[in-house]
Amino acid sequence: MEKTYCKIALVARMGAGVATPAFCAKRAFEKQGHTVFLFTPNMWPEVFDEAGTFDAAMLSRFFEVQRPDCLMLAEGMGARGLDAAASRGVAVGMLAAARSEAEASVAKSSGAPFDFAITISGRSLRLEELDGFDGVVGACAPAVDAAYASTPIANLVAFGPGIMCLQDATSARVAFFDELVADERFKGAVRCFGAGWPERFASDPTFTHIAYSARSSAACVVFGDLGAGSQNANAPADARDVKSPADALLTDEALVLVHADGVKLACVGEGLSPWRAERMDICEKDVTAAREALIAAVAEQHSGDVAFESRRLPVDSQGPFLDGSLLAALESVREQLAERGLMAGLPAPRTIVSVLGYVGMGNFGDEYILATVDRRLRELVCGCSIVAVGENPLHTLRERGIYSITLQDKRVLDRVLAASSAALVIAGLLFDQGIRWSIGKAELASSMPHTDIAGIAAYVELAYMNDARPVLYGIGAGPLDVADGRSLVRLMGRLGALFLTRDAATAELIRSCRVRNEQVIALADCAFLGSASDTSFVDEWFASEGIDPVSRRVVAVSLREYENAPADFAERVAAAIARVQAAHRDVVFAACILDSSDRALAERIGALLPAQAALRIFDAGERIEPVADFLSRCSAGLSMRYHASLLLGSFCKPCVGLGYLPKVVSLYEDLGQADTLLSMNADTSDIIAALESVLAFDAQRAFALTNRVSELRKKSGESESILLDAIASIAPAKRGEIPEELFLNRVANDIAEKDRLRAQIAQERRSVEEARARCAEMERERDAARGEVEEYEHSYSYRVGSTLLTLPRKLREALSKGAKGPKES
Repeated sequence: MEKTYCKIALVARMGAGVATPAFCAKRAFEKQGHTVFLFTPNMWPEVFDEAGTFDAAMLSRFFEVQRPDCLMLAEGMGARGLDAAASRGVAVGMLAAARSEAEASVAKSSGAPFDFAITISGRSLRLEELDGFDGVVGACAPAVDAAYASTPIANLVAFGPGIMCLQDATSARVAFFDELVADERFKGAVRCFGAGWPERFASDPTFTHIAYSARSSAACVVFGDLGAGSQNANAPADARDVKSPADALLTDEALVLVHADGVKLACVGEGLSPWRAERMDICEKDVTAAREALIAAVAEQHSGDVAFESRRLPVDSQGPFLDGSLLAALESVREQLAERGLMAGLPAPRTIVSVLGYVGMGNFGDEYILATVDRRLRELVCGCSIVAVGENPLHTLRERGIYSITLQDKRVLDRVLAASSAALVIAGLLFDQGIRWSIGKAELASSMPHTDIAGIAAYVELAYMNDARPVLYGIGAGPLDVADGRSLVRLMGRLGALFLTRDAATAELIRSCRVRNEQVIALADCAFLGSASDTSFVDEWFASEGIDPVSRRVVAVSLREYENAPADFAERVAAAIARVQAAHRDVVFAACILDSSDRALAERIGALLPAQAALRIFDAGERIEPVADFLSRCSAGLSMRYHASLLLGSFCKPCVGLGYLPKVVSLYEDLGQADTLLSMNADTSDIIAALESVLAFDAQRAFALTNRVSELRKKSGESESILLDAIASIAPAKRGEIPEELFLNRVANDIAEKDRLRAQIAQERRSVEEARARCAEMERERDAARGEVEEYEHSYSYRVGSTLLTLPRKLREALSKGAKGPKES
């Protein structure tokens, strides 16, 4: 039977880091060839509200473009706007490790019902009895996933001997550990990962800390009925003491993992579920006996190692693994939902391709190329998904429907590249003039690299370390005038990067940086593989402007602000448009806004036109499909912007160009339109003559363009074939488990230090604000007291009292003077 692979959008908190059941499931799914898109509040804070509820509506474009098989909520997380997924054929489900998690997900979610649930628990969660849930259920027993069993920790001396606890704090539990550490025979640390623990015991549960503790501790304490209420996290809500700690980290799956890591499970008290009770190595109802057992366990740990080192790998790593039962549960769910047209899956395992570009900033050309690469790879490589590496991941997710990260996400980028079959760099990024933030090759060591040459080189270097072939795909270069820039291009070549350039000039420039000839192939821009389809937006625009694109010739105008443009540039263009429009009544000029900054220049030109002329404005905002559709329906163009000229050319529409950069000059030469390319200093008569030439011979020029574009599209196809071969050569090795080591730091040290300083500054600011608030309160109290005094001073009783006190004083003074007698003369 042919295996089916799914694309899964997983929403989780990952509260226990690598020991979270959702993390175990993610590893198991990926090891079996499935694709998992992870959304956590830390990675994607914009798609969660303050309460931690996921906004599925923000993924509408992602659901539409990527077509994941399911959206899966874990750890009791809720989601609103689930209709955004359901309406696009995405199954809505949950991954539950306890009944309380399933209850929470159902209670906090809205927009569409749940289609399924997958449970990882040592007992039945009885979800068929859960109000508000009517989906299919796949159940699997807790077990170590195979990937975790083979994943070593990187630092064997990070944690010393001791004991650990995954539960939340109560006064009885704190007292138990206080008495334990007070005993001079106890020679270890106490690391507690739940909520509410005092600083002397509290440990960070996120990332890899639980795994590190489990591989260095002697025992993991599991409190039964010590403290308030039952500690059975799998009990139904009405059976749990409402005063009980939540103990969210203490899942059956987490217990299995830490036990496999080598710790003894030590129960203190009673009240565990039968499944958990069976797995305890130490069971003591009496707290004194429990402390003695823990002291002995740590002493035994010390005696076994002269120089203590943690266990690099889990002790129990022979299986059976979680993977088998989890995949069986997923397949059971998928088969049942397939009858309803959901979770069809794909016949091929995942292929990941990372794509670096100046994306997420609304720059039309880069966005168009990213969307084209994504569409082509999904069409040509079954199971392929791209991960964009750009400047603004939220923009890329919402507008392009593509999962994205940034270069600053170093650890995440490292894992993405580890799973990638190729690491692409797209568009014309190899230039060194106009990059105001670059510090040359020193930027390689910067904690915040950008998509400049140094940032690209750092990305290529990390790709090389992860055996992901770096391919600069359809790349454009120039200028490359800075010595550091040329050195960095040479470094990329030495790291095995393949340069598939968009023109011959770029190829020569890269070769001049001493990159080997066989690594540089002059082809064509991958944008020639793009396409246009009719959109309602363009239909409505033509209708609102009263333009019939069949009987009228539309000339697209794409101009941008440019520092070196003539001072009267807008006046020259306006005069040319007015003259040409007066001579050709069937011609309509329309400014096509590719960037929001273009609009001001277009409006300025429009304001300079005489009453009988007009420059319409076509602005589709962040959407790229309507722009491609609009340009495909135009008859000609007047353009500075490279990608407006490229798209017009690819649609065989002749264009007058303004060569403000070398890349524009190269494009017009490749398109055979060098005779309509003008310099930026062209005067009005030059622009008029070029427009007249294009309009007078538009049919002949379109025919000539057809042959040129056919050749360029063929070259783009060759470039794509080389890329596909590179992907195919590596993909099989990247479709299963991706080896890694568990490090303690979730981010690079320099970024962690910056985060610490930011947190410290924020704390200081809060302290200042609190002090100011206290001062303001004291001033209010002082003013209130002063008001009371002033009010009392003006009161009748105060005046009477003052008078009564004054009279005796004056009488004493008079008597005193009389007693002294008259002064001698």
